[in-house]
Amino acid sequence: GLLGALDALIAKNRAIKQATMQQLLTGKTRLPGFSEKWETRRLGGLGTFLKGRGIKREDVSDTGFPCIRYGELYTRYENYILNAIARIPSSIAELALPIKTGDLLFAGSGETSEEIGRCAAYLGDESAFAGGDVVVLTYLDQNSLYLGYLMNNPTVARQKTRMSQGDAVVHISARSLAQIEIDLPPVEEQTAIAAVLSNMDAEIAALERRRDKTRALKQGMMQQLLTGKIRLVESVETTTRRASATSTERKHNWQFNEAVVIAALTKHFGDEKYPLSRTRYTKLSYLLHRHSEGRAEGYLKKAAGPYNPSTRYGGPEKIALTNDYVRRHKSDKYSGFIAGENIEQTESYFAKWYGEDCLKWLNQFRYGTRDDLELLTTVDLAIEELREAGKAISVEGVRKVIHSDQEWNAKLNRPVFSNTNITRAIEKCRRLFGVRDERPKT
Repeated sequence: GLLGALDALIAKNRAIKQATMQQLLTGKTRLPGFSEKWETRRLGGLGTFLKGRGIKREDVSDTGFPCIRYGELYTRYENYILNAIARIPSSIAELALPIKTGDLLFAGSGETSEEIGRCAAYLGDESAFAGGDVVVLTYLDQNSLYLGYLMNNPTVARQKTRMSQGDAVVHISARSLAQIEIDLPPVEEQTAIAAVLSNMDAEIAALERRRDKTRALKQGMMQQLLTGKIRLVESVETTTRRASATSTERKHNWQFNEAVVIAALTKHFGDEKYPLSRTRYTKLSYLLHRHSEGRAEGYLKKAAGPYNPSTRYGGPEKIALTNDYVRRHKSDKYSGFIAGENIEQTESYFAKWYGEDCLKWLNQFRYGTRDDLELLTTVDLAIEELREAGKAISVEGVRKVIHSDQEWNAKLNRPVFSNTNITRAIEKCRRLFGVRDERPKT
């Protein structure tokens, strides 16, 4: 049942992402704060086209320099490349075309018109190389990630299809690609749109990882239970019935659930002098979910700590504002949310779903500074990543997780993320969420 639900949720999120791309990449829907006119440009005017070379199938290995081959652009990658899956030795790399972060890569050949011109932005940290029939657009003056999404959108894909040549094998040249016309917003709006779409990708990827882990767990359970190596006992049946009843009671719309959470946090932690900021309610909602459910779904690694973009862009904030559960407010120094006229309508829902003691538990964070909350939630999310990977929980492990993420690694330069403070945060996570000492999750 869980696997079926996850598959359905993944399919739903993919459909939402496709619809969002169609609206944002064509300008039918604009993000808040952007209203400048879009400009029609040709690809040839955005940078310089180059042609990949070398790299045969037999040249590819598991070690060496990262490389991208044209077939991978329509079979393995989608819109952007963070880590190349193939490698080549230095002797082959000397003959291939070097590419750099920010370059756009197009499939110059394919078996169908749908495959031709498939594009991905190379965003990897390592220098890489492009093989034959890869067309590279380099020295761009635009946001590469945005262009990666745009180049595969149907409005642009149709232009590439019209320019393709051949029957059994279809080709498209750099000269043809250079003639493609696109409508471009200012770079700042491109960056904002790319952030929304990449956040949606991250949510889908997280769901896919959870589904894969669930499937692996099910296979392991089948092996143990169907062979009699592990036997069920009566207490498990009782626990299952109780969990099923709780699950049925708690089953409701996620967007409305988060709108209720926002309202509860706003009433409890915000007032006209100190309205509840989005940064603060995000951290408090993360802690609430960790306390009541054991895990916080959908939170991504962002510069200010764990952040769930779906809360802002996926409906909950809009529901809370539209129904006047909360309203925006700005005092002399601060801006955020305060209670709306209808906030009482949410209280019974919150009490039913989370219990009356949940807000009392959260009250311990009332006077915590922004740095305190950022440190605690960042360390906790890092601990969860270590546990998921089966690694020991330690200061060094937490620092490695923070350092490995592009948006997080700058935190380690701040005094609040000193080894002493990380140690204290780990201990607090142990007290709050039952994190066990040096025991990786199995």
